[in-house]
Amino acid sequence: MATKNELQQKLKSTGYDISPYASKDTLSIMLRLHAQALEKGIDVPELNDMDLRKSLKAYDIHIGPVINLTRTIYQRKLLEVITKETTEGHDDDMEIDDYSSYNNTQNLPVRDRIQTRSEKSVFYDCE
Repeated sequence: MATKNELQQKLKSTGYDISPYASKDTLSIMLRLHAQALEKGIDVPELNDMDLRKSLKAYDIHIGPVINLTRTIYQRKLLEVITKETTEGHDDDMEIDDYSSYNNTQNLPVRDRIQTRSEKSVFYDCE
């Protein structure tokens, strides 16, 4: 069984730049869907920006510009429509203690309240 890091490296070596926050399950699914797309003769990471855009439009998927920040998202969308499956796996399990350290905001001091002109957004300046 491959580790999350090994899956991440394998995807990166095949041309996908998946977020480090993607779950191990999602990474496994991406590799499986990539193999299915290759069987159909489509090497998604090898498509240049224009070909990626054309391929998505062929499936009636409206997209914005293909840039470094959006390329991986569009690659995932193309894999999903080619294979008719989703790339979203289950979240990795986190220990309760680990999660609570990320979510503990009760003790943060609040100094100032800042409102936008429209008064829709409120931000707090925390130390």
